[in-house]
Amino acid sequence: MVDIHCHILPGVDDGSPSMEGSLEMARMAADTGVTDIIATPHCNLPGDGPGNYRSPELDAALTRLRQALTREGIPLAVHPGAEVFCTPELDRLLDRQRLQTLGGGRYLLAEFYFDESAEFMEQCFRAICRRGLVPVAAHPERYDAVQRDPYIIRRWFEGGVVIQLNKGSILGRLGRRAQDTALWLLDRGLAHAAASDAHSPDVRTPRMDLLKDLLRREYAPACSWLLLEENPRRILENRPLVETDQPISPPREDEL
Repeated sequence: MVDIHCHILPGVDDGSPSMEGSLEMARMAADTGVTDIIATPHCNLPGDGPGNYRSPELDAALTRLRQALTREGIPLAVHPGAEVFCTPELDRLLDRQRLQTLGGGRYLLAEFYFDESAEFMEQCFRAICRRGLVPVAAHPERYDAVQRDPYIIRRWFEGGVVIQLNKGSILGRLGRRAQDTALWLLDRGLAHAAASDAHSPDVRTPRMDLLKDLLRREYAPACSWLLLEENPRRILENRPLVETDQPISPPREDEL
């Protein structure tokens, strides 16, 4: 599996506070079948939140984590990324190329205030698209506007926005409204990927086996393969995605 949304870089946001915590998260992910993680520290948070724009310091933090994984023999690859908080400054930041994309490709993970308007979110998606990038909506099932009117997601989906659901929402750990909305989207094939949005080895963890089992049990193996493996891998490798409303078949065991 490939986890495209994880706060595993130590000491840069409200995710892992230490290298020890990051290594524990990495072991947990690897032990539950994750081979690759895109590290997505919060970026451009308003107020006193972390900036975490593209910088040598963030590159160095990623390098230190990779070296620690090698020393500890943890079979997990970690790639650069960011969870970009969208504000009216987004255009300027995009023009200055200060925002880290997922894996260095054209996919940009975007988040918003939970009570943000659908109009502003769509304005930001259009700004991202104008730069030749692909917006990835981080956990839209948690946004008030989507919970009130989930049909918004169909418009985004058809407009080229990638829809990333949170593991915790699907499993019911982030409130009933988030779960109901996530399941509504899954039932209609309106999701491209699911991710952990992990912040620690104790709460909101990076283990993905429970989600994989649920998706295989409730939605068939092809759904699990698409949301946790195929499309996340395509995002990491900067390739076009498989649309979830297309007939798909997971690879045979001898093709893996």
